Amino acid sequence: MPYRIVERIFSDCDTCPSFLLANIHGSTSVEHNLNKMEEIVQIAHEKEVNVVIFPELAVTGYVWNAQDSANVFELLHEGENNRISPRLKNIRDSLTEGRGGLEYIFYGNTRLKGGNFYNSTFILNPGMDCCDEQYVYDKVFLPPNEKRFFTQGADNRLSIDTKWGRFGFLVCYDLCFVELARLYAFVDEVDAIITMAAWHSEAVRDYPHMNIRTDHYYGFIWDLMNASKAAYNQIWSLGVNWVGTHEKSMEYFWGGSGIWAPSGMKLLGGSNLKEELLIIRNVDIKQQRAAEQDDFNYRIEFESFYRHIEHPAKSTRFLP
Repeated sequence: MPYRIVERIFSDCDTCPSFLLANIHGSTSVEHNLNKMEEIVQIAHEKEVNVVIFPELAVTGYVWNAQDSANVFELLHEGENNRISPRLKNIRDSLTEGRGGLEYIFYGNTRLKGGNFYNSTFILNPGMDCCDEQYVYDKVFLPPNEKRFFTQGADNRLSIDTKWGRFGFLVCYDLCFVELARLYAFVDEVDAIITMAAWHSEAVRDYPHMNIRTDHYYGFIWDLMNASKAAYNQIWSLGVNWVGTHEKSMEYFWGGSGIWAPSGMKLLGGSNLKEELLIIRNVDIKQQRAAEQDDFNYRIEFESFYRHIEHPAKSTRFLP
């Protein structure tokens, strides 16, 4: 199917990476989702981008509140990462490394370990085995619906070094916990955090005396969290989300995939209504991050104050 493609150019540095963010609609058909991924990868080759990012659970689609959860587990088994390895190998074999072109694909899928399913992030690259645990990130924070199907990941953050910078990974609800992003930025020293999501839109917040109401509070939080994650930590934030209505639950996904600079400013944003492929070229990751830190470097200020305090919590005063 034809996709609307939105392209922007960040800089004149043609050795800097180009990203494709798949702001797409998911299905509960593994075959449909794999075909869509392969189609988008082909577009990425034609457009000569370097990195493609798909949403959370890109292979299976998102889980739903079925009365009989056996249907969901059947889907998770069908799309489990090891079971689709021949399709993944075909995609990985099309990638290049060190010669320009498409080098990395980041995608969400389920994996089975010790009889338990995990909601995970995987990496396709010619030099990596995508099923090797050292290259996998398991979602840490699970909303109530996901706890029926997935096991919580451990405190085992994943960061990878590329020639363009260091990337860290979050999955959806992880975005709401600032400690994870702070650890990536201040301890792991990543330049960018990639968040894959199946982020819903619809939730009501109503302040009648102020004449303020929204029916899309979760959508508001998606934009806010990505911007603040970037600004507080002075890192890049790339968020990729499903868009449209879930075919089983009829819940609506916000879309709004995008890229936020280390200032927290949104440079490119996807539709909240329809599928789009967002391409941003020549993203000067390290240089722009350094430029932001020339003004104020939050990490240096933070560490210069707290490094002498062995137990910061003991410095807190609690008044009666």
